[in-house]
Amino acid sequence: MAVRLTATEADIDAEPFARASFIARTPIDIENRRAMIDRIGRLSDSLIRFGSFGIGLDGILAWVPGLGELYSVAAGGFLLLEGYRARVHPVVLAQSAVIVLARTAIDFGNVAPVLGIGSSLIVDLFRGHRWAARMLVKAIDETIYLEGPENRTSPAYLDALTRIRRGGDKKRVVFLG
Repeated sequence: MAVRLTATEADIDAEPFARASFIARTPIDIENRRAMIDRIGRLSDSLIRFGSFGIGLDGILAWVPGLGELYSVAAGGFLLLEGYRARVHPVVLAQSAVIVLARTAIDFGNVAPVLGIGSSLIVDLFRGHRWAARMLVKAIDETIYLEGPENRTSPAYLDALTRIRRGGDKKRVVFLG
C-alpha cells in the first residue's frame, strides 16, 4: 500500500530535510567543510612548491584557453559553497568572492587584455583561490559552533560569550541546530 502526499505536504516535509543535508549541522560537518576548503586551496595554488612559491591546477590550467577559466569558476564557486555550508560570516564570503572573481577576471584577460600570455603569468603569481581558502578557514577557526537550536540563555552560549569577551581566539558563535 503506497502513501501519497499532496504537493503542500511534500513541500513542508522536504524543506527541513533539504536544509539539514545542505548546511552543516554538527561539528563533524564543520570539520569536513573546513578540510574541503583547505584541500581546494592547496590543490588550486600550492600543488607543486618551489620554496615560498607554489603553483597548482589553477596556474597550470591557466595556460590552456578555456580550461583555466572553467576551473577557476568551478573551484571558486565550490570554495564559496563550502564556506556557506560551514556557516562562514557573509562578509567573509563576500570578500572571498571578490578575490575569486578578480582571479577569474585576470584569467579571462578582462583586466589586462594587452598582456595576452602575460595574464597566465599573473594567474600563476596571484594565488587567489589559496588566499580565499585561507580566509574561509580562518573564519571557521575563529567561530565557536554550538550544537542544538539557538538558545541565548544556555550555559554553553554564556560560557562562549565570556571566552570571547576575555579576548580569546574565537570571535563568533554559531548554533548548529
